[in-house]
Amino acid sequence: MDLLRRLYRAALAESGSAFSRVQLLENQLADADRRSVESTAVVRALERALADAQHRAADLELQIRQLHGRQQGRIAEKDKALRLYEDQVTALLRERQSLLREVEALGEQLLDAHNRRAQAERRCEELERQLVVAEELWAEESGPGERDADHANGEAGAPGLSARGAGPSGSDDVRTGGGPDPRYALDTFEAGEANRFALSAAVAVAEAPARLYNPLFVYGTSAIGKTHLLHAIGQRTRALHPDKRVRYVGAEDFGNEFARAGGERGLDRFRRRYRDVDVLLIDDIQFLADHERLREEFLHTFDALHGAQKQIVLSSDRPPKQLTHLGDRLRNRLESGLITHVQPPDRPARVALLRRQVERDRLTASPEVLEYIASQVQRNVRELEGALIRVTAFASLNRQQADVELAETVLKDLVPDRVPTRQEDVARLIIAETAEYFGVTSDDVCGKERGRAIVTARQIAMYLCRELTDLSTPRIAAVFGGRERETVEHADRKIRNLVAERRSIYNQMTELTLRVKAAGGLGSGS
Repeated sequence: MDLLRRLYRAALAESGSAFSRVQLLENQLADADRRSVESTAVVRALERALADAQHRAADLELQIRQLHGRQQGRIAEKDKALRLYEDQVTALLRERQSLLREVEALGEQLLDAHNRRAQAERRCEELERQLVVAEELWAEESGPGERDADHANGEAGAPGLSARGAGPSGSDDVRTGGGPDPRYALDTFEAGEANRFALSAAVAVAEAPARLYNPLFVYGTSAIGKTHLLHAIGQRTRALHPDKRVRYVGAEDFGNEFARAGGERGLDRFRRRYRDVDVLLIDDIQFLADHERLREEFLHTFDALHGAQKQIVLSSDRPPKQLTHLGDRLRNRLESGLITHVQPPDRPARVALLRRQVERDRLTASPEVLEYIASQVQRNVRELEGALIRVTAFASLNRQQADVELAETVLKDLVPDRVPTRQEDVARLIIAETAEYFGVTSDDVCGKERGRAIVTARQIAMYLCRELTDLSTPRIAAVFGGRERETVEHADRKIRNLVAERRSIYNQMTELTLRVKAAGGLGSGS
């Protein structure tokens, strides 16, 4: 359309007439008016848009001022709260310092109290010894009738003396129905592989009484360390928890005290003695008399302690299910906790026990003698320690050296049923099976050859002889062509480490052990 207009105007201009020029100017004026109107409309629209933008900007500015005001208010509130909290923290810090000073003072008082208690314990023990001596002298100087009369007067007029050994409530300072013996400790219990679980259970109970294994029932044959374990639990508990009240008693003494308790006052004192404790250790529960009232009393004591979350540890020479004389109710309670079997110590544990005894009693005995005694005496710890005393005492009294030959002579009546050659036969069988496994001969294993395969077979055979026989190290060395004891010990350490590190070596040991068993080398006589 604009193009047609321009062509039309150009044609009018070309015509050159005045009318045409007037008409052209009018048309141009009309166009200018139209454009002016359009521009005015655009200006008004822009003015309205600008006004709207200004209104929105004013609103945003107002909102910004409001938000800023709110933020300042919140900051002021937080500053006020922070000042309040700072005041509280300062007060708490002052209180904490005060409490720390009080704790330090109480710790000193507690240490002083422990020292006074230890002095009182020593004083009580000294008075106990003096009283025993006085009673023995009195028994020697007086006749039976006089003793009976004095005893009756003592019971009537001095109930504290008649209850000697019962002690005050909460006391745990006497050995019979008292505290654990400090001579025993968990660190000196030679567990060996067989009793590692029993030792771990004892440590767990001592560290956290009544939390894990309650009751803990320990059983095993006589003189293998059950009493040691009970006393050691008590000692460790006292060391870790000085506030805990620990009481140890033999079951027979428990029954005797119950029988002596007499009337209500004596029975109340007896009950406080065994129920107002945190840890109760009862040794040889199999000796609890087959008496209905005593069983009921012990049952109620057990329930009272167990219900109050107090630790109970018991020992016996047999598992609970074989204690038929205790009745089903009590046996069920004994079986409700952890039952662990203490077995006779293995050979390394027996050697360790003998070494500890040598150090403790300052005895003179060579490692070969200890190895020999450990290989011969296997049933219990008491016989083991007694055998060492016999050998060292015989050597000292006769001014002889305590060697293996002397030990064999002194102990020949202690192990009459042992046939040492049987063990040597087993060792030779181990050598033969190991040699065949590695493709060498028994003469190579026992000879002087140093080939890699031969040395490996020799060291493994020495290790298996230590594991599968009761021969002492010198005896094993003799079987291997008269080698030194240190050679056997080195081989044992090396292969033992390899077994722990390499699965292939472990599998070889397992296969060789099965071969020796299949060949009849590990029968009942070994």
